[in-house]
Amino acid sequence: MHLGLVMLSMLLAGSVTDVAAQQRPAPRVLSLDEALALAVQNSPQIKEEQFGVLKRQSQRAQADAARFAQLEITAVVGPSPRARGNQINSPDSKTDPAITGVFGLGTISLVQPLYTFGKIDSLREAAAHGIAVSQAQVNERATKVAMLVYEAYYGYLLAVSLENLGLEVGDQLNSSLDKIRRQLEAGAPGVDNIDALKLQTFQGELEKQLNDIREGKELALTGLRTLLNLDPTQPIELADKGLEPQVRETGSLEQYITDARQMRPEFTQAREGVKAFEKLVDATKADYYPVIFFGVFGSVAEATNRDRIRNPFVSDRLNDSAVAPVLGVQWKFNLGITAGKVEEAEAELGKIQQKQALAEQGVPFQVRQAYLEVQQHQANIEATRKGFRSGRQWLVAAVSNFDLGVGPGKDVADAAVAYAKLRAGYFQAVYNYNLGLAKLDHVAGRDVAVVQPLLPPPPHKR
Repeated sequence: MHLGLVMLSMLLAGSVTDVAAQQRPAPRVLSLDEALALAVQNSPQIKEEQFGVLKRQSQRAQADAARFAQLEITAVVGPSPRARGNQINSPDSKTDPAITGVFGLGTISLVQPLYTFGKIDSLREAAAHGIAVSQAQVNERATKVAMLVYEAYYGYLLAVSLENLGLEVGDQLNSSLDKIRRQLEAGAPGVDNIDALKLQTFQGELEKQLNDIREGKELALTGLRTLLNLDPTQPIELADKGLEPQVRETGSLEQYITDARQMRPEFTQAREGVKAFEKLVDATKADYYPVIFFGVFGSVAEATNRDRIRNPFVSDRLNDSAVAPVLGVQWKFNLGITAGKVEEAEAELGKIQQKQALAEQGVPFQVRQAYLEVQQHQANIEATRKGFRSGRQWLVAAVSNFDLGVGPGKDVADAAVAYAKLRAGYFQAVYNYNLGLAKLDHVAGRDVAVVQPLLPPPPHKR
Protein backbone atom coordinates (compact mmCIF):
# COMPACT_ATOMS: atom_id res chain seq x y z
CA MET A 1 0.00 0.00 0.00
CA HIS A 2 2.82 2.36 0.87
CA LEU A 3 4.42 1.59 -2.49
CA GLY A 4 1.16 2.51 -4.25
CA LEU A 5 0.95 5.83 -2.38
CA VAL A 6 4.51 6.65 -3.33
CA MET A 7 3.83 5.92 -6.99
CA LEU A 8 0.61 7.99 -6.89
CA SER A 9 2.48 10.89 -5.31
CA MET A 10 5.15 10.71 -8.00
CA LEU A 11 2.50 10.74 -10.74
CA LEU A 12 0.73 13.74 -9.19
CA ALA A 13 4.01 15.59 -8.80
CA GLY A 14 4.85 14.88 -12.43
CA SER A 15 1.45 16.14 -13.54
CA VAL A 16 1.87 19.39 -11.59
CA THR A 17 5.33 19.84 -13.10
CA ASP A 18 3.94 19.30 -16.62
CA VAL A 19 1.17 21.87 -16.03
CA ALA A 20 3.67 24.41 -14.71
CA ALA A 21 5.90 23.81 -17.71
CA GLN A 22 2.94 24.33 -20.04
CA GLN A 23 2.04 27.60 -18.30
CA ARG A 24 5.55 29.01 -18.65
CA PRO A 25 6.05 30.46 -22.13
CA ALA A 26 8.95 29.00 -24.04
CA PRO A 27 11.86 31.43 -24.39
CA ARG A 28 12.21 33.15 -27.73
CA VAL A 29 15.63 32.51 -29.23
CA LEU A 30 17.02 35.52 -31.10
CA SER A 31 20.05 35.87 -33.31
CA LEU A 32 21.73 39.23 -33.82
CA ASP A 33 20.11 39.62 -37.25
CA GLU A 34 16.66 38.85 -35.84
CA ALA A 35 17.18 41.33 -33.03
CA LEU A 36 18.18 44.03 -35.52
CA ALA A 37 15.12 43.34 -37.67
CA LEU A 38 12.71 43.50 -34.72
CA ALA A 39 14.26 46.66 -33.30
CA VAL A 40 14.12 48.53 -36.61
CA GLN A 41 10.61 47.35 -37.47
CA ASN A 42 9.18 48.21 -34.03
CA SER A 43 11.00 51.47 -33.30
CA PRO A 44 8.63 54.41 -32.60
CA GLN A 45 11.51 56.81 -33.31
CA ILE A 46 11.94 55.45 -36.84
CA LYS A 47 8.19 55.60 -37.46
CA GLU A 48 8.17 59.19 -36.24
CA GLU A 49 10.83 60.07 -38.82
CA GLN A 50 8.79 58.29 -41.50
CA PHE A 51 5.93 60.70 -40.86
CA GLY A 52 8.44 63.44 -41.64
CA VAL A 53 8.87 61.86 -45.08
CA LEU A 54 5.09 61.80 -45.48
CA LYS A 55 4.98 65.51 -44.58
CA ARG A 56 7.60 66.30 -47.24
CA GLN A 57 5.69 64.25 -49.79
CA SER A 58 2.55 66.26 -48.99
CA GLN A 59 4.52 69.47 -49.52
CA ARG A 60 5.68 68.15 -52.88
CA ALA A 61 2.08 67.35 -53.80
CA GLN A 62 1.07 70.93 -52.93
CA ALA A 63 3.89 72.32 -55.06
CA ASP A 64 2.88 70.07 -57.96
CA ALA A 65 -0.76 71.16 -57.66
CA ALA A 66 0.23 74.83 -57.91
CA ARG A 67 0.89 74.30 -61.65
CA PHE A 68 -2.79 73.65 -62.31
CA ALA A 69 -5.87 75.83 -62.29
CA GLN A 70 -7.24 76.82 -58.90
CA LEU A 71 -11.01 76.92 -58.62
CA GLU A 72 -12.82 78.91 -55.94
CA ILE A 73 -16.62 78.89 -55.54
CA THR A 74 -18.50 80.95 -52.96
CA ALA A 75 -22.26 80.77 -52.28
CA VAL A 76 -24.14 82.97 -49.79
CA VAL A 77 -27.77 83.59 -48.77
CA GLY A 78 -29.01 86.74 -47.04
CA PRO A 79 -31.86 89.21 -46.55
CA SER A 80 -32.83 91.25 -49.64
CA PRO A 81 -34.02 94.92 -49.39
CA ARG A 82 -37.11 95.62 -51.53
CA ALA A 83 -36.46 97.37 -54.88
CA ARG A 84 -39.55 98.36 -56.94
CA GLY A 85 -39.82 100.42 -60.06
CA ASN A 86 -37.03 100.83 -62.60
CA GLN A 87 -33.68 102.46 -63.12
CA ILE A 88 -35.20 105.95 -63.13
CA ASN A 89 -37.92 105.96 -60.49
CA SER A 90 -38.52 103.78 -57.40
CA PRO A 91 -40.65 104.26 -54.26
CA ASP A 92 -37.92 102.43 -52.22
CA SER A 93 -34.79 104.00 -50.78
CA LYS A 94 -31.25 102.73 -50.08
CA THR A 95 -31.12 104.76 -46.89
CA ASP A 96 -34.35 103.26 -45.53
CA PRO A 97 -34.47 99.69 -46.82
CA ALA A 98 -37.45 97.40 -46.28
CA ILE A 99 -36.45 93.76 -45.95
CA THR A 100 -39.14 91.77 -47.69
CA GLY A 101 -37.22 88.88 -49.27
CA VAL A 102 -34.02 86.87 -49.52
CA PHE A 103 -31.28 86.64 -52.12
CA GLY A 104 -28.78 84.01 -53.17
CA LEU A 105 -25.37 84.83 -54.61
CA GLY A 106 -22.75 82.52 -56.11
CA THR A 107 -19.30 83.54 -57.36
CA ILE A 108 -16.74 81.53 -59.29
CA SER A 109 -13.03 82.18 -59.81
CA LEU A 110 -10.89 79.91 -61.99
CA VAL A 111 -7.22 80.91 -62.24
CA GLN A 112 -4.59 79.09 -64.29
CA PRO A 113 -0.99 80.31 -63.75
CA LEU A 114 0.83 80.76 -67.03
CA TYR A 115 4.20 82.16 -65.96
CA THR A 116 5.56 82.68 -62.43
CA PHE A 117 9.22 83.46 -63.14
CA GLY A 118 10.30 80.04 -61.85
CA LYS A 119 8.51 80.18 -58.48
CA ILE A 120 6.47 76.99 -58.88
CA ASP A 121 9.31 74.97 -60.42
CA SER A 122 11.67 76.08 -57.64
CA LEU A 123 9.16 75.06 -54.96
CA ARG A 124 8.69 71.67 -56.60
CA GLU A 125 12.43 71.01 -56.72
CA ALA A 126 12.87 72.21 -53.13
CA ALA A 127 10.15 69.81 -52.00
CA ALA A 128 11.81 66.92 -53.88
CA HIS A 129 15.13 67.59 -52.14
CA GLY A 130 13.26 67.90 -48.86
CA ILE A 131 11.92 64.36 -49.31
CA ALA A 132 15.50 63.12 -49.75
CA VAL A 133 16.50 64.93 -46.54
CA SER A 134 13.68 63.31 -44.57
CA GLN A 135 14.47 59.86 -45.96
CA ALA A 136 18.09 60.32 -44.89
CA GLN A 137 16.83 61.23 -41.42
CA VAL A 138 14.92 57.93 -41.35
CA ASN A 139 18.09 56.05 -42.28
CA GLU A 140 20.12 57.94 -39.68
CA ARG A 141 17.63 57.08 -36.94
CA ALA A 142 17.52 53.43 -38.02
CA THR A 143 21.32 53.12 -37.89
CA LYS A 144 21.36 54.64 -34.40
CA VAL A 145 18.75 52.12 -33.25
CA ALA A 146 20.88 49.35 -34.76
CA MET A 147 23.93 50.58 -32.82
CA LEU A 148 21.93 50.35 -29.59
CA VAL A 149 21.05 46.76 -30.47
CA TYR A 150 24.72 45.95 -31.05
CA GLU A 151 25.63 47.43 -27.67
CA ALA A 152 22.92 45.52 -25.80
CA TYR A 153 23.48 42.22 -27.65
CA TYR A 154 27.26 42.17 -27.31
CA GLY A 155 26.98 43.61 -23.80
CA TYR A 156 24.84 40.67 -22.71
CA LEU A 157 27.28 38.18 -24.25
CA LEU A 158 30.15 39.95 -22.49
CA ALA A 159 28.34 39.63 -19.16
CA VAL A 160 27.64 35.93 -19.79
CA SER A 161 31.29 35.26 -20.63
CA LEU A 162 32.52 37.16 -17.57
CA GLU A 163 30.02 35.36 -15.36
CA ASN A 164 31.20 31.97 -16.61
CA LEU A 165 34.79 33.06 -16.02
CA GLY A 166 33.95 34.10 -12.48
CA LEU A 167 32.26 30.80 -11.77
CA GLU A 168 35.24 28.90 -13.19
CA VAL A 169 37.73 30.79 -11.03
CA GLY A 170 35.39 30.58 -8.07
CA ASP A 171 35.20 26.79 -8.31
CA GLN A 172 38.99 26.61 -8.39
CA LEU A 173 39.27 28.87 -5.35
CA ASN A 174 36.64 26.92 -3.42
CA SER A 175 38.47 23.67 -4.13
CA SER A 176 41.81 25.09 -2.98
CA LEU A 177 40.25 26.72 0.07
CA ASP A 178 38.59 23.45 1.14
CA LYS A 179 41.94 21.70 0.88
CA ILE A 180 43.67 24.39 2.97
CA ARG A 181 41.03 24.03 5.66
CA ARG A 182 41.47 20.28 5.74
CA GLN A 183 45.25 20.69 5.97
CA LEU A 184 44.89 23.24 8.77
CA GLU A 185 42.60 20.88 10.69
CA ALA A 186 45.11 18.08 10.17
CA GLY A 187 48.00 20.31 11.27
CA ALA A 188 49.91 19.76 8.03
CA PRO A 189 53.29 21.54 7.88
CA GLY A 190 53.82 24.53 5.57
CA VAL A 191 50.18 25.68 5.73
CA ASP A 192 48.96 28.65 7.74
CA ASN A 193 45.95 30.93 8.01
CA ILE A 194 47.50 33.51 5.67
CA ASP A 195 46.91 31.16 2.74
CA ALA A 196 43.26 30.76 3.69
CA LEU A 197 42.78 34.48 4.33
CA LYS A 198 44.25 35.43 0.96
CA LEU A 199 41.96 33.02 -0.88
CA GLN A 200 38.96 34.21 1.12
CA THR A 201 39.81 37.83 0.33
CA PHE A 202 39.93 37.20 -3.37
CA GLN A 203 36.80 35.07 -3.07
CA GLY A 204 34.92 38.03 -1.57
CA GLU A 205 36.12 40.34 -4.30
CA LEU A 206 35.07 37.78 -6.89
CA GLU A 207 31.56 37.56 -5.40
CA LYS A 208 31.24 41.33 -5.63
CA GLN A 209 32.34 41.28 -9.26
CA LEU A 210 29.85 38.51 -10.03
CA ASN A 211 27.02 40.55 -8.50
CA ASP A 212 27.95 43.53 -10.69
CA ILE A 213 28.20 41.31 -13.76
CA ARG A 214 24.78 39.76 -13.14
CA GLU A 215 23.22 43.16 -12.73
CA GLY A 216 24.79 44.29 -16.00
CA LYS A 217 23.60 41.12 -17.71
CA GLU A 218 20.02 41.72 -16.59
CA LEU A 219 20.15 45.37 -17.65
CA ALA A 220 21.48 44.42 -21.08
CA LEU A 221 18.71 41.87 -21.55
CA THR A 222 16.08 44.35 -20.37
CA GLY A 223 17.44 46.99 -22.71
CA LEU A 224 17.40 44.55 -25.59
CA ARG A 225 13.81 43.55 -24.84
CA THR A 226 12.83 47.24 -24.72
CA LEU A 227 14.53 47.97 -28.04
CA LEU A 228 12.72 45.06 -29.66
CA ASN A 229 9.39 46.13 -28.12
CA LEU A 230 8.75 42.65 -26.73
CA ASP A 231 6.33 41.71 -23.97
CA PRO A 232 8.14 42.07 -20.61
CA THR A 233 6.80 38.64 -19.62
CA GLN A 234 8.24 36.99 -22.73
CA PRO A 235 11.51 35.24 -21.85
CA ILE A 236 14.22 35.55 -24.49
CA GLU A 237 17.49 33.81 -25.15
CA LEU A 238 20.29 34.74 -27.51
CA ALA A 239 21.35 32.33 -30.21
CA ASP A 240 25.00 33.04 -29.38
CA LYS A 241 26.04 31.47 -26.09
CA GLY A 242 29.36 33.24 -25.74
CA LEU A 243 31.34 36.18 -27.00
CA GLU A 244 33.44 35.43 -30.06
CA PRO A 245 35.33 37.92 -32.26
CA GLN A 246 33.58 38.63 -35.58
CA VAL A 247 36.88 38.79 -37.46
CA ARG A 248 36.82 40.22 -41.00
CA GLU A 249 39.01 42.12 -43.39
CA THR A 250 38.44 45.83 -42.88
CA GLY A 251 39.98 47.05 -46.13
CA SER A 252 41.61 50.44 -46.62
CA LEU A 253 40.93 53.55 -44.58
CA GLU A 254 40.56 55.63 -47.75
CA GLN A 255 37.70 53.44 -48.95
CA TYR A 256 35.83 53.93 -45.67
CA ILE A 257 36.22 57.71 -45.96
CA THR A 258 34.98 57.59 -49.57
CA ASP A 259 31.99 55.48 -48.52
CA ALA A 260 31.18 57.91 -45.73
CA ARG A 261 30.97 60.84 -48.14
CA GLN A 262 28.66 58.88 -50.42
CA MET A 263 26.48 56.89 -48.01
CA ARG A 264 26.53 58.58 -44.59
CA PRO A 265 23.00 59.94 -43.91
CA GLU A 266 24.42 63.16 -42.49
CA PHE A 267 26.20 63.87 -45.78
CA THR A 268 23.02 63.11 -47.70
CA GLN A 269 21.02 65.47 -45.50
CA ALA A 270 23.60 68.23 -45.97
CA ARG A 271 23.80 67.83 -49.75
CA GLU A 272 20.06 67.63 -50.28
CA GLY A 273 19.41 70.35 -47.73
CA VAL A 274 21.69 72.78 -49.56
CA LYS A 275 19.90 72.06 -52.83
CA ALA A 276 16.49 72.47 -51.18
CA PHE A 277 17.33 75.87 -49.66
CA GLU A 278 18.93 77.07 -52.88
CA LYS A 279 15.62 76.45 -54.62
CA LEU A 280 13.70 78.08 -51.75
CA VAL A 281 15.86 81.19 -52.19
CA ASP A 282 15.03 81.19 -55.93
CA ALA A 283 11.32 80.75 -55.16
CA THR A 284 11.36 83.64 -52.68
CA LYS A 285 13.16 85.93 -55.14
CA ALA A 286 10.44 85.16 -57.70
CA ASP A 287 8.04 87.16 -55.49
CA TYR A 288 9.73 90.30 -56.83
CA TYR A 289 8.03 89.60 -60.17
CA PRO A 290 4.38 89.32 -61.22
CA VAL A 291 2.33 86.21 -61.88
CA ILE A 292 0.79 86.00 -65.35
CA PHE A 293 -2.42 83.99 -65.43
CA PHE A 294 -5.50 83.09 -67.42
CA GLY A 295 -8.79 83.14 -65.53
CA VAL A 296 -12.55 82.89 -65.64
CA PHE A 297 -14.55 85.05 -63.22
CA GLY A 298 -18.31 85.06 -62.82
CA SER A 299 -21.23 85.51 -60.45
CA VAL A 300 -24.92 84.57 -60.33
CA ALA A 301 -27.44 86.28 -58.00
CA GLU A 302 -31.20 85.98 -57.56
CA ALA A 303 -33.53 87.88 -55.20
CA THR A 304 -37.20 87.17 -54.44
CA ASN A 305 -38.27 90.82 -54.28
CA ARG A 306 -36.38 92.44 -57.15
CA ASP A 307 -36.85 92.73 -60.89
CA ARG A 308 -33.93 91.82 -63.11
CA ILE A 309 -32.40 94.89 -64.76
CA ARG A 310 -31.64 94.59 -68.47
CA ASN A 311 -29.78 97.87 -68.90
CA PRO A 312 -26.10 96.96 -69.36
CA PHE A 313 -25.03 100.26 -67.74
CA VAL A 314 -26.78 99.41 -64.48
CA SER A 315 -25.81 96.57 -62.18
CA ASP A 316 -27.76 95.03 -59.31
CA ARG A 317 -25.42 92.93 -57.20
CA LEU A 318 -28.29 90.98 -55.61
CA ASN A 319 -30.13 90.08 -58.81
CA ASP A 320 -27.71 89.81 -61.72
CA SER A 321 -25.33 87.40 -63.47
CA ALA A 322 -22.05 87.80 -65.35
CA VAL A 323 -19.11 85.64 -66.51
CA ALA A 324 -15.94 86.50 -68.45
CA PRO A 325 -12.60 84.92 -69.41
CA VAL A 326 -9.58 87.12 -68.70
CA LEU A 327 -5.82 87.28 -69.14
CA GLY A 328 -4.26 89.02 -66.15
CA VAL A 329 -1.18 89.96 -64.15
CA GLN A 330 -0.97 89.84 -60.36
CA TRP A 331 1.85 91.82 -58.82
CA LYS A 332 2.34 92.42 -55.10
CA PHE A 333 4.49 95.45 -54.25
CA ASN A 334 5.58 94.52 -50.72
CA LEU A 335 9.26 94.89 -51.50
CA GLY A 336 10.35 95.27 -47.88
CA ILE A 337 8.62 92.05 -46.80
CA THR A 338 9.88 90.16 -49.85
CA ALA A 339 13.44 91.35 -49.25
CA GLY A 340 13.22 90.17 -45.65
CA LYS A 341 11.97 86.74 -46.75
CA VAL A 342 14.82 86.46 -49.25
CA GLU A 343 17.35 87.29 -46.53
CA GLU A 344 15.75 84.75 -44.21
CA ALA A 345 15.95 82.01 -46.86
CA GLU A 346 19.57 82.93 -47.61
CA ALA A 347 20.40 82.73 -43.89
CA GLU A 348 18.89 79.22 -43.68
CA LEU A 349 20.92 78.28 -46.75
CA GLY A 350 24.05 79.57 -45.05
CA LYS A 351 23.34 77.47 -41.95
CA ILE A 352 22.93 74.26 -43.92
CA GLN A 353 26.07 75.04 -45.93
CA GLN A 354 28.04 75.31 -42.69
CA LYS A 355 26.61 71.99 -41.54
CA GLN A 356 27.87 70.49 -44.77
CA ALA A 357 31.30 72.01 -44.16
CA LEU A 358 31.29 70.62 -40.61
CA ALA A 359 30.47 67.16 -41.94
CA GLU A 360 33.31 67.44 -44.44
CA GLN A 361 35.69 68.21 -41.59
CA GLY A 362 34.38 65.95 -38.83
CA VAL A 363 33.26 62.74 -40.51
CA PRO A 364 36.68 61.77 -41.96
CA PHE A 365 38.12 62.20 -38.46
CA GLN A 366 35.39 59.95 -37.01
CA VAL A 367 36.10 57.31 -39.65
CA ARG A 368 39.85 57.45 -39.03
CA GLN A 369 39.33 57.20 -35.27
CA ALA A 370 36.97 54.22 -35.57
CA TYR A 371 39.32 52.50 -38.02
CA LEU A 372 42.32 52.86 -35.70
CA GLU A 373 40.27 51.68 -32.72
CA VAL A 374 39.32 48.48 -34.54
CA GLN A 375 42.96 47.79 -35.25
CA GLN A 376 43.84 48.46 -31.63
CA HIS A 377 41.10 46.16 -30.32
CA GLN A 378 42.19 43.41 -32.72
CA ALA A 379 45.75 43.69 -31.43
CA ASN A 380 44.45 43.61 -27.85
CA ILE A 381 42.61 40.37 -28.60
CA GLU A 382 45.82 38.70 -29.70
CA ALA A 383 47.79 40.08 -26.74
CA THR A 384 45.24 39.07 -24.10
CA ARG A 385 44.69 35.68 -25.74
CA LYS A 386 48.37 34.85 -25.32
CA GLY A 387 48.34 36.26 -21.82
CA PHE A 388 45.35 34.38 -20.47
CA ARG A 389 46.60 31.13 -21.97
CA SER A 390 49.86 31.58 -20.08
CA GLY A 391 47.88 32.59 -17.02
CA ARG A 392 45.82 29.42 -17.31
CA GLN A 393 48.98 27.33 -17.42
CA TRP A 394 50.30 29.23 -14.40
CA LEU A 395 47.06 28.55 -12.50
CA VAL A 396 47.15 24.84 -13.35
CA ALA A 397 50.79 24.62 -12.26
CA ALA A 398 50.12 26.51 -9.01
CA VAL A 399 47.17 24.25 -8.19
CA SER A 400 49.23 21.13 -8.96
CA ASN A 401 52.10 22.32 -6.75
CA PHE A 402 49.65 23.15 -4.00
CA ASP A 403 47.99 19.74 -4.29
CA LEU A 404 51.42 18.07 -4.12
CA GLY A 405 52.33 20.15 -1.09
CA VAL A 406 55.28 21.90 -2.75
CA GLY A 407 53.58 25.26 -3.33
CA PRO A 408 51.79 27.71 -1.01
CA GLY A 409 48.12 28.56 -1.33
CA LYS A 410 48.89 32.20 -2.02
CA ASP A 411 50.43 31.15 -5.33
CA VAL A 412 47.04 29.75 -6.33
CA ALA A 413 45.40 33.07 -5.47
CA ASP A 414 48.02 35.08 -7.38
CA ALA A 415 47.69 32.85 -10.42
CA ALA A 416 43.89 33.01 -10.26
CA VAL A 417 43.93 36.81 -10.08
CA ALA A 418 46.30 37.10 -13.04
CA TYR A 419 44.35 34.57 -15.12
CA ALA A 420 40.99 36.20 -14.32
CA LYS A 421 42.25 39.67 -15.22
CA LEU A 422 43.75 38.60 -18.52
CA ARG A 423 40.79 36.43 -19.45
CA ALA A 424 38.39 39.28 -18.59
CA GLY A 425 40.61 41.63 -20.59
CA TYR A 426 40.31 39.26 -23.54
CA PHE A 427 36.52 39.29 -23.37
CA GLN A 428 36.51 43.08 -23.07
CA ALA A 429 38.78 43.31 -26.12
CA VAL A 430 36.45 41.04 -28.09
CA TYR A 431 33.46 43.16 -27.07
CA ASN A 432 35.29 46.36 -28.07
CA TYR A 433 36.35 44.80 -31.38
CA ASN A 434 32.88 43.55 -32.34
CA LEU A 435 31.27 46.83 -31.34
CA GLY A 436 34.11 48.72 -33.04
CA LEU A 437 33.37 46.99 -36.34
CA ALA A 438 29.72 48.02 -36.04
CA LYS A 439 30.79 51.59 -35.21
CA LEU A 440 33.17 51.66 -38.18
CA ASP A 441 30.34 50.62 -40.51
CA HIS A 442 28.16 53.25 -38.84
CA VAL A 443 30.52 56.20 -39.28
CA ALA A 444 31.22 55.11 -42.88
CA GLY A 445 27.51 54.85 -43.72
CA ARG A 446 27.77 51.19 -44.67
CA ASP A 447 25.12 50.18 -42.14
CA VAL A 448 22.49 52.09 -44.14
CA ALA A 449 22.36 49.18 -46.59
CA VAL A 450 21.81 46.84 -43.62
CA VAL A 451 18.88 48.69 -42.05
CA GLN A 452 17.05 49.83 -45.19
CA PRO A 453 15.50 46.40 -45.97
CA LEU A 454 14.37 46.19 -42.33
CA LEU A 455 12.46 49.50 -42.22
CA PRO A 456 8.75 49.31 -41.34
CA PRO A 457 6.26 50.06 -44.13
CA PRO A 458 5.92 53.83 -44.62
CA PRO A 459 2.70 55.44 -43.37
CA HIS A 460 0.06 56.16 -45.98
CA LYS A 461 -2.00 59.28 -46.49
CA ARG A 462 -5.37 59.14 -44.80
